[in-house]
Amino acid sequence: MSNKPAKGLRIGNYRITPLGLGTLGALALILVAVIVITVLHPFDQPDVTVSGVIPDATAASNEAADVTEAPTPTPVPTPTPVPEPRSATIRSLGEIAMQQNLLRAAVSENTFDFTSMFSYISDVMGDADYTVADVEGTLGGTTEYAGSDRMATPPSLISALKACGVDMLTLANDHALDGGWAELQATMANCQAEGMDYVGAAASAEERATPVIREINGINVAFLGYTETLNGNEAKADPAAIEYGVNLISKSNAKKDIENARAAGADVIICYCSWGEMLKQTPTETEVKIAQKLAEWGVDVIIGYNPHVIQPAMWLENKDSEGNVHRTLCLGCAGNFLSDQYGQYDNGVIFQFTIQESEEYGKFSITSPIYIPTYVWRAETQDGKYDYHTLAVGQWLDAEPEGMAYADAARMRQVWADIQTVMGSDVATVAAD
Repeated sequence: MSNKPAKGLRIGNYRITPLGLGTLGALALILVAVIVITVLHPFDQPDVTVSGVIPDATAASNEAADVTEAPTPTPVPTPTPVPEPRSATIRSLGEIAMQQNLLRAAVSENTFDFTSMFSYISDVMGDADYTVADVEGTLGGTTEYAGSDRMATPPSLISALKACGVDMLTLANDHALDGGWAELQATMANCQAEGMDYVGAAASAEERATPVIREINGINVAFLGYTETLNGNEAKADPAAIEYGVNLISKSNAKKDIENARAAGADVIICYCSWGEMLKQTPTETEVKIAQKLAEWGVDVIIGYNPHVIQPAMWLENKDSEGNVHRTLCLGCAGNFLSDQYGQYDNGVIFQFTIQESEEYGKFSITSPIYIPTYVWRAETQDGKYDYHTLAVGQWLDAEPEGMAYADAARMRQVWADIQTVMGSDVATVAAD
């Protein structure tokens, strides 16, 4: 047995061998290194918070593969907005016949001023989406003004009507060629200069063949205009005036005009006709035949002029090839809006209807016809002339205009009752304005 002392460090009864001392030294170095890394963050490494065991990359990948992905949601299509049904109101005035006494009343220095004649009713005339008026004769300014058998009115009437909200004039009437072809051409030129639409006449064959269509509140409305007679002027007129100048219904192909209007995109067709017999309150056989044909060919509304008295409204019905019923609104005559036919013929109606689109896009019907009774108040002046004012009768039933004579007020109230007797309430309803 060797007496050589054992190697190592002795602590009490324990001895740590050199190998043990090396192990302790290594552990101490590792502890120091950990402290340095924690405190000093060498190499500017970002802080990493570790919770638990660092995940193995391969295991994480396998775990992700085991997760079931959520299904992709099916996109819900955005509903197409349904447009609001379109509608438009159309007003048609009675006849305007500027006779001699009216021309005298309008003289102002070296011109003619018709403004005051509409001062009581100007707000009613244009109180619609579109307003149409009929002026007997021409407004060219190329001939002597006359207001008797030959009707030629100063063109200043166009601007007066335009200021009251009138949008269109019907030029096809029995006095259209009273001043000759040149005068009618000048009338159309004056309308264009004032921004006034017109129908029933054309300055060229090309214009005659082109449908008159106006967009009103997004609705394509076609307008037609015809006259039954030209008071014998057709026999001596310039050939161009008959060929395309004025729409004489016996020389026109109304059916083709209607077809062309539809082909050009018309949603609704309105036709104005100068027809019938003077001062006759019932339609003639010719009126009835013309109206029936126009309705059969697809016209939606017919408005009549020329008799200078009111003829009632009616519905005309026709079935198409598929059995669908097409209804046409027809007013025989609108009476007088402004004239010197004093007494029995001093009245008329403003006739209004609504073009209404149904829930089915592009399908239109004529609804809500109304009539506004009008009265021509004629008052004698100190110089032996007259003042003329057209009134919407319903506005003056309780209190007549200042200065109106008792007899005129009584006549005005009688007009209110008489017109309702003629028009009735089966087709259209009465309105004050």
